[in-house]
Amino acid sequence: MRDGVSKAIEELKAQFAPAAVIVTEDGSGGAHVIVEGVDMGVRFVPSITWIGGHITAQHPYADIYPLFVGSEIRRADGKAFEAPVTPASFAGRSAWQISRRSPNAQVDQQKANAKFLKVINFLQNLK
Repeated sequence: MRDGVSKAIEELKAQFAPAAVIVTEDGSGGAHVIVEGVDMGVRFVPSITWIGGHITAQHPYADIYPLFVGSEIRRADGKAFEAPVTPASFAGRSAWQISRRSPNAQVDQQKANAKFLKVINFLQNLK
């Protein structure tokens, strides 16, 4: 695993402590990462789920896209998810895919924990 990916994983562990962070190397210098036990807030039932994504070997010069959360969560207001939140799977798990690109990631060197928080914030503020 490349140094940038290892650093990103350490940032995720610090950001989401004491949540478990599951890491599976991808064989190309990157890793598939799942953070377990993330509190999505009162707008979701259940409020606790996982969030994950693929951190490529090019990190921090590449976007972490897309991110995924557990398919068990639903909006507490009863509204259905709509694009850019779509059904998918990730690392053998049923998931919601959240398609939120960060087109300047290769220039701005976005941190993994910032991307995960950005997607959580997006979900928490769905109308």
